[in-house]
Amino acid sequence: MLVRDSDGREAERRQGLEQARQDADWPFEVILGIAHPMRECWVLAGFVPGTRQETASLADLRKELGFDPTARSHELDASSKTAKKSPKRVLAHLTGDENEREARCWTEPPLDRLRERGRHNGLAAFLSEIEDRLVPACSSAVVEETANTAPEPAQPPAQEGDDASSRLPDRS
Repeated sequence: MLVRDSDGREAERRQGLEQARQDADWPFEVILGIAHPMRECWVLAGFVPGTRQETASLADLRKELGFDPTARSHELDASSKTAKKSPKRVLAHLTGDENEREARCWTEPPLDRLRERGRHNGLAAFLSEIEDRLVPACSSAVVEETANTAPEPAQPPAQEGDDASSRLPDRS
């Protein structure tokens, strides 16, 4: 996976990553992601308040910014970490700068929510890359693995007196 922040240069970053993907005959799928303007916006797309404090923090940010930063994270800019519209500052404010809370933004929301909120910040395109390139490659590998490890056909039960039955433990 090649993932980069766009930092306001989305087309240029995409072109560079596309070139890297096409420059070699890779023995694996290469997945591209351009986070616009930065990866924190992807995390914000998955933020859903889980406590009263988080609900209040999101309400404060909506008032301060004039828009919902979880629904319109692409409107944040990456100028400075302390700037009012900094994705880093907004994410830290909502998650308390806790890695575990940030991780929940990826794992808890349904994919439909991430796709909807990620339409303009690059997350939806990244999820499509995974769906179009990685899932089929993994599915093929599982099918191939299953075919290579198929169980041997069942043997008919041994008849009394033949060599196989004499080696079975006595269960009486």
